[in-house]
Amino acid sequence: MAVLIIDPAAEDELDRLYESDEDAAALIDALLEQLGDDEGTLGEIFRPGHFFRYRPPFEVKRFEEAQRRGKNIFTMRVRDEAGTLLPYRVLFAHHAQIDSYYVLSVASREDAYDPSKPGFLDLLVRYDEHGIPAYKY
Repeated sequence: MAVLIIDPAAEDELDRLYESDEDAAALIDALLEQLGDDEGTLGEIFRPGHFFRYRPPFEVKRFEEAQRRGKNIFTMRVRDEAGTLLPYRVLFAHHAQIDSYYVLSVASREDAYDPSKPGFLDLLVRYDEHGIPAYKY
């Protein structure tokens, strides 16, 4: 049975997003709440793909830089009701051995993918703090 766990730091990031972009924050918050209650979809989001029938619609992709570092991290790109991509990404990890998903960060698109930004190192630390195995390739 898949479960969704939101890291306290990611909750703080979402709270800060409410201050600057309430609509986007509410959409992301609603999506995470729905996913937490939807074991069927939650059990499949580790497979990159499009979830356009979901409301709000979203896409999942592997976070290639994190994957190269052995971290099982994915990005979630959320769309609004008009189908426009939000300028934020939900970064989550999958602990396959216990079928748990960890929302590690909610970041602006510009910062989410940049390994030179402090948020990237924070993401890796949060991953390790949850005891999610790293993989050697």
